[in-house]
Amino acid sequence: MRGLSAPPKDDSASRLAARMFVLVILVGLAGLAVYTAVVNQRIDLTEDIRSVGLDLDDPAVVNGFRVNVVEDPGGPTPVVILHDVDVTGGLILEPLSQTLDDGYHGVRIDLPGFGFSDRLPAEGNRHTAQGMAATLAAVLEDRFAEPVVIVGVGYGGEVGAEIAHTYPELVSGLVMVDVDFWTGSPIEVSLQRVPWFGRMATYTYETGGEFALDNWSPYCEDGGWCPNPDQVAVRNLIITIEDTTDSINAFRNTPEAALAPANLGDITVPVTYVLSLDGAVTDATAQRIREELGEMTILESDTFQAHLEDHAVVMEAILSLQP
Repeated sequence: MRGLSAPPKDDSASRLAARMFVLVILVGLAGLAVYTAVVNQRIDLTEDIRSVGLDLDDPAVVNGFRVNVVEDPGGPTPVVILHDVDVTGGLILEPLSQTLDDGYHGVRIDLPGFGFSDRLPAEGNRHTAQGMAATLAAVLEDRFAEPVVIVGVGYGGEVGAEIAHTYPELVSGLVMVDVDFWTGSPIEVSLQRVPWFGRMATYTYETGGEFALDNWSPYCEDGGWCPNPDQVAVRNLIITIEDTTDSINAFRNTPEAALAPANLGDITVPVTYVLSLDGAVTDATAQRIREELGEMTILESDTFQAHLEDHAVVMEAILSLQP
């Protein structure tokens, strides 16, 4: 005698749930496609100022490419200041540049593709640390008769390290502020590398989108640096330059390994590191850089961003390079 068998399970509920899940995904993708198309159209409409039409005070020209250079008032000794990844270039570094000690004056250079420098909308070598260094080395060689101190913030410090490594005759010393050669990119940067909607993500997070201004001053509400109205006004001009979003998106799509210098251990100029203790870069990173270099002074600042909130420690770092 055969035993009673259980009735077949009714899986209609699970099939319905699966269909609903697929439907939600499809609706979400459709919405994202529409949003991306709208943002891309907005980019094309708002970025309508040609960089070649901008009246810059004293730009450097390297192989027909204009690099914005601003020499702030001060003493006779130049200090070249290179900014982090920031659509505005060296704009927010003006207070640091103008408050150096007597005897020094700041020289703010907008990296290619940023600030008021010409845009680089196509991916390629000029977005790498080596490419940036080659362009800036030509500027330094043309502008200055003697080697200069370079102060590099974040990615600007990586470019500065590459200049010190490849063109040591142009550099007398290097200050790196919150530089990190190894930590991976945050999620919003990873989104910018997705072919389908990367351009939209760049606009949203870094140029003219809804989160871009907050990302520009991430520590403002916590008591850190906040932009003033004049700085916001200049930023609003910069983000209307043609190909701004495409240029930063092309930079973000450069392999991260190409953004670091060839070999830190081969740098021979004196180096001082400034670490903002409340910021994103860790002490372990600073210690690792010192190990790679073999010798490096580390100065600490109880701030989120020392280059914006503690000019004195940056000046102390510059003075520490003197023999």
